[in-house]
Amino acid sequence: MKNKQNLFQLIEEAKNSKQQAQSRIVNLFWTDIKRYIFYLVKDENSAEELTIEAFTKVLNKLSLYNPDFDFRTWLLSVAHNTTIDYLRKKNKDKDVYTEEDYLELKDVEPSPEQVFINKQNFEALEKMLRKLPGNYRKLIQLRYLEGKKLKDIAEENDLSLANVKVSLMRAKKLLFEMQKKQ
Repeated sequence: MKNKQNLFQLIEEAKNSKQQAQSRIVNLFWTDIKRYIFYLVKDENSAEELTIEAFTKVLNKLSLYNPDFDFRTWLLSVAHNTTIDYLRKKNKDKDVYTEEDYLELKDVEPSPEQVFINKQNFEALEKMLRKLPGNYRKLIQLRYLEGKKLKDIAEENDLSLANVKVSLMRAKKLLFEMQKKQ
């Protein structure tokens, strides 16, 4: 970015939901944010997911940005907080088992109730995915069901990496809104 004035103009356009401005912001700062998150989590896939999550938050909360502060610093603080939340949840969910406990757990089958609940959750997710526009549904399937990397998805679909990132953010936002309505 040539100067602060151009950045502030870009931010204002992004606040007004201009997709090109939002994509440009993601493109400008993606590498810095992902590198920072990767430094914290030491896992490429988690870093990509958290970077998408951080940018989703940033684009949804642009109205809260105070231009008296450096934009990159604000982005990094959002990324930092997103990553800290992820690490806390990951550590909270992590249980420590002995080898003996593990062998016992391995033999335990889910209860019929749990199988039914899992099936209902999967069916609800499938129903929401069918409601997504085709391009969003395809990207969600490639990324989360097939586990492909963002770069590979971009190359296979002849899209820019920024386009894939922003489209995945929008698709996840739509899924979240659908889930809230249920």
